[in-house]
Formats: sequence, structure tokens, C-alpha cells
Amino acid sequence: MISLPLQTTAGGVVIEVLLVFSLLMAVVLSLVIGVKGLQTYRASHDRGIVLLTVGILLLSGIATSINVILNMFTDVSVWIIPIAGNLSRLLGIVIIIVAIYDQ
Repeated sequence: MISLPLQTTAGGVVIEVLLVFSLLMAVVLSLVIGVKGLQTYRASHDRGIVLLTVGILLLSGIATSINVILNMFTDVSVWIIPIAGNLSRLLGIVIIIVAIYDQ
């Protein structure tokens, strides 16, 4: 059997670490986008930048955070968790559409 670089026999620990790392990176990069959007808004006072920034935050960082927080720290029903994440993504898409067509 050929061993791949990220393959492990200890129950998929490497895959779990990569999953957590990718979720963390999505949240961190979303926050970087949020900070940059806020700085751009302060310089230009353009409402579209704020809407775009909020939409991106809702699509990536906030949706991911909602999923992780609900999974780890609450006892809500299993079907509520994806609905909450998807509602966040849907709201983010609607806000981005408003930012695009509000010009």
C-alpha cells in the first residue's frame, strides 16, 4: 500500500487538524476582509463598501463560526445547525446583491 504524505493510521487525526485549521483560516481571512473594508469605508464613506464587507463576513466567517459554536457549545437539534449557517449565508448573499445593485 502506498502511503500518502497526509495519510495517517491514527483515526484520521491529520484530516481533523486540517479541517480545524481550514475553518480557523476562513474565519481569520474573513476578519481581515472585515477590517480592510472598515478602513476603506472610513476613507471613502461609501455605503456599498460596508454592505459588501458585511455580506462577505456573513458568507464566510460568521456562517462558519455559527456552525462551530452551535456544534460545540449548545444542545440544539441537529437540523437547526445547518439551517442557521445557511440563513447566514443567504443573508450575506442578499446584502451583497443589494450592494451591487444599489449603485
